[in-house]
Amino acid sequence: MTQSLALAHLLLAASKSTSSSSAYLTLLPLLAIGVLGYFFFIKPQQRKAQAARAAQGSGIEVGDEVQTVGGVIGTVLEIHGDRYTLLTGALGDDGNLDGPQPTRIVFVRQAIAKKIERVEDAGTVDDAQVEDIRPSSGTNGSGTGDDIDDVGGDSAPTTGEHGGEAEEA
Repeated sequence: MTQSLALAHLLLAASKSTSSSSAYLTLLPLLAIGVLGYFFFIKPQQRKAQAARAAQGSGIEVGDEVQTVGGVIGTVLEIHGDRYTLLTGALGDDGNLDGPQPTRIVFVRQAIAKKIERVEDAGTVDDAQVEDIRPSSGTNGSGTGDDIDDVGGDSAPTTGEHGGEAEEA
């Protein structure tokens, strides 16, 4: 006998020995769990995905500044379907190079993470406004101050090959 015939024979024997209403009552909780799972898990995910698809193409236009999932920031030059051409680097107000060489890179829509606000150039900072915030040199004998690599934490001067006082023979 094949497996399907054996299963059919088993179900037929089970239905003869018990009433058919009790078999339906056992399947009813499983059916209810399936229906609830659909409405609580699958349906909200479908709505969320549909809203994301609707908002995907409408938010970004030519001239917008965007950030990709890899961290590349650029200005959208062209849009061809789901391919976006970005210009990275900086051009000055006069059209000349102000910083790094501008580069054109083509990304698919899924690689663009978000639209960002343009940052206006902050200009230059005068040297008179900048303070030196480095700590002054300490008085621990070595003239280097509190070293960051001071593992022991005592920041005391050490002598000898292994950091301890030299032993006398």
